[in-house]
Amino acid sequence: MKKIITAAIASLFLCGLLSAPVNVAAQTDAPENKLLNRLTNVAKEGGFQTDANVASTPIIIGTIIGAFLGFLGITFIVIMIIAGFGYMRARGNEEEIKKAVASIREAIIGLVISMSAYAVWNFIFRNLIIK
Repeated sequence: MKKIITAAIASLFLCGLLSAPVNVAAQTDAPENKLLNRLTNVAKEGGFQTDANVASTPIIIGTIIGAFLGFLGITFIVIMIIAGFGYMRARGNEEEIKKAVASIREAIIGLVISMSAYAVWNFIFRNLIIK
């Protein structure tokens, strides 16, 4: 019975995540487009590339690295959830608790390393490559 309830709650949670509304700017006079146009004008005045058809090598590399670091963040969350379930299901078993705590500790260390890599990359990209 507990497995059925757990599966039902997990499936409802996943359905809720997957059915999140997606914002689509279909009209040209929508407030989002006005804001986007204003931001584009500010970027042009600041000297940034605003043409979507022109992609330079630093921009492509920056996008790839940003996607990779985002993937690392998602991986951290998944590992934390799995380790949290392992900790809750340990039921007082010291060996399983140590295993779950070690997984949580390793996930946090991985997050710190990922955030440090992002900070270093952001500094290099903003200060050395773009200028």
